[in-house]
Order: sequence, then C-alpha cells, then structure tokens
Amino acid sequence: MNRGDPKLYTVASGKGGVGKTSLTLNLAAVLAKQGRRVLVVDGDTGLANADVQLNLKPAYDLADALQGQRTLADIITPTPYGFALIAGRSGHPGLASLPLPTLTTWLNDLRALGADYDLILLDAAAGIAPPTLLMAAQSAATLLITTPDPSSLTDAYALVKLLWLQHGVANARLVVNQATAREAAQVHTRLNAAATGFLQLPPLPLVGKIPSCKFFAQAVRNHELAFKAFPRSTAVAALATLAKTL
Repeated sequence: MNRGDPKLYTVASGKGGVGKTSLTLNLAAVLAKQGRRVLVVDGDTGLANADVQLNLKPAYDLADALQGQRTLADIITPTPYGFALIAGRSGHPGLASLPLPTLTTWLNDLRALGADYDLILLDAAAGIAPPTLLMAAQSAATLLITTPDPSSLTDAYALVKLLWLQHGVANARLVVNQATAREAAQVHTRLNAAATGFLQLPPLPLVGKIPSCKFFAQAVRNHELAFKAFPRSTAVAALATLAKTL
C-alpha cells in the first residue's frame, strides 16, 4: 500500500478498551448512510471481533485469504448497515504471528480493492505492536482513538512517538472518545504539546470528539450498532460530524 493512499484509514489506539472497534463500525454505518462506499477490515490479527459485534457469521475470513484458499475479494461480507466487512478470526495462530512481509503483501492486495470503495477503514489491534504500526504507517491517515483516561493518553502518545521514530510517519488524527467537549480539548492540548514539543512534529489535528454514551455499551451487548438502535444519541451525531471530515 503506498503511503498517502487516500482511501485507507487505519483506526488505532494505544490502549485497549477505548471503544475503538465499536466506533469504527458505527462510523462506517454513518459514512454508508451519507452515500459512501465503505469497507471495514478487521485488522486485529490476534483477537478479531468485528463480526461478533455485528452478529454476523461470514462464510470466509482473513485466515482463508492468508492461507491462499480465497482472495480478499472472495471474503468480503455485506452487512445490514450498508458497508462491507472483511472479518478476521480470533485466536488463529497464523494470524496472531503474522510476519511483517506477509502483512505488507496483504496491505498491497487491499489497494487493489480501492477502486470499489470510497473508504477502507482498517481496525487495527490496540497497542504498539509492529503490525499495528505498519498498518498505520501505510495509511493515508491514522485515526487515533483515546479517552481522557491518563493511561489511554500515555499509550496514545507512545503510538504517535513510535510511528514517527520507526517509520518516519506523522499521520495521526486525534479522536477523543467518551469525553465532554472540555475533556476532549484538554486531551488534544496535552497530546499536541507533547508531539510538537518533544518530537518536533506538525500540529496534531483533533478531528472528532465523541461524548460518553451508555447506548454504545448497550448496543455492543445486544450485538447491534448504536447507529441503528439509538440513531438520535449524541454519540451518533458526533460520528456524523467526524464522517464529514473524511
């Protein structure tokens, strides 16, 4: 995948538990409603769960493609929300220990699907493991999800730092989840100051601030999206605003 490809966005977080996958799926649904052709790829090669959250049972998944049994086009699954999904497979040993050269080939194959979609959202594993950093580095932008929690903030900075030091890429776009407008502004100020001050990076844009929403957690428990179950929630409205920036 060429760096700067306008179709591919990696959704990443330094820390797990910040609502990254739920946010990705709901954002995809919002984008689809706005008329965009969207493909979501479950890039958590160890603990994939996007299909579970959507209550889907794909006939084929990423493991089938990486084993050479199917092409990426073969394993695309439509969803009831208007976007398409490439599912992963949780706990698959071949995916959990995916070599970086193989991952690079897979990212290049994703590019071939670009003509059929306006946007590809690659939901990477939380953390700063090499596969996540490579996915982020090969994207047009990295949607960096964090919350106001101090540990989430620290881990988000670690991702920005390693993405720059190891790949020479500064493509993070900040999305603060589960936060008030004031909290989101404070998080942005702290992360931006660290990135520009210590790493000498360009300003870190704040592209989304998603308020805390009990309906998101409820929708996850019910294997549905808040976008459909609670379309008038404040979080869904905030995602619609974020979608317009993409």
